[in-house]
Amino acid sequence: MKTQVFAYVRTSNLRYKNAGESDSKTRQMRAIRSFCRGKGFSIKETYYDQSVSGSNGCDLTEREAFSEMMAEMKSNGVKTFVVADAQRYSRSIVTAAIISEELKKHDLRAFDASTGRNLANTDSESPEEQLIANILFCVSEFDKMKTSSRLMSGKLRKRKQGGYIGGTKAFGEEENDKKVIARIKELRKIFRTEDGKRMTKARITRILSDEGFRTRKGTEFSVQGITKIINSLKL
Repeated sequence: MKTQVFAYVRTSNLRYKNAGESDSKTRQMRAIRSFCRGKGFSIKETYYDQSVSGSNGCDLTEREAFSEMMAEMKSNGVKTFVVADAQRYSRSIVTAAIISEELKKHDLRAFDASTGRNLANTDSESPEEQLIANILFCVSEFDKMKTSSRLMSGKLRKRKQGGYIGGTKAFGEEENDKKVIARIKELRKIFRTEDGKRMTKARITRILSDEGFRTRKGTEFSVQGITKIINSLKL
């Protein structure tokens, strides 16, 4: 079965009528189809941005078809698109780097039909491209640190206020836990063997099971589980 891909075409003639009449789209599609035949790809759909310049660093805001295609790739089985050449991808190094980072983030691919290069691969010997890739990485890491810091600050404030801050609650904090602990205390206090020793943990476990006590997951307590509770809470 052939791998399905999207074809992306962009013409930059700012005169809408001329862009529509230009043979640029035809030439781009010819190159894309030839590449796809050689790779065994099947073009599922073509996305076309008409009269959109690729020479500025903000052209992504104008690429309605490109944005629609990216949304589709993030939500369905098609994970690859093909352009006739790298200039259709973007003439701006900044924009190309931003697109490549987004593709890598979602495990997507973009092929240049003229060279066969996967444009999502940002490994490059170009100092400019390396600099931009490093800047984007630093910005991404900085955003992660800010988000982590905000979350931690919020958790600490909530903890001081006595609130639940997420994660697995310690045993004893839930209502059912308190009932289990109370019953274990009773059994440890009341029942003793003839030589004065406390009831064995195995017997406590059997009694709890017979009385219907269950773990948070709804299963019967094990001897190891009861032992852990007794030791951790010093019952």
